[in-house]
Amino acid sequence: MSDFEFLAVIVLGFAAVVAVIWFILNLREKGRAAAGQPRHSAVRLVFGAIALLVMIFTGGCALIFIPDAMKGTQYVGFDAIAVLAGIPFAVALLIFWLAMRRSPAGAGDSTAKPE
Repeated sequence: MSDFEFLAVIVLGFAAVVAVIWFILNLREKGRAAAGQPRHSAVRLVFGAIALLVMIFTGGCALIFIPDAMKGTQYVGFDAIAVLAGIPFAVALLIFWLAMRRSPAGAGDSTAKPE
């Protein structure tokens, strides 16, 4: 397998996992729409799915290195874990929060009826 094929498999796998997470989030939003509640757009769900996947990967990679940091290994410390895994996790958490938050009832809603 060439390097290009390997990279293509990685990218397609990432896209497939994002699609599965988007499908799960979309099912949840369809349930909200059926209950008469507002739903998120597809673009917000894509950003939320990507952010969730980044949080899973960075959190999982950080968990791999924590035992070495607890042993006091020379090359892995808690500061390195915080920089290499904590910052991307925090940014992905912020993106997920911004994509999934809902505005207060009627605020910025163009379909709200004036009283």
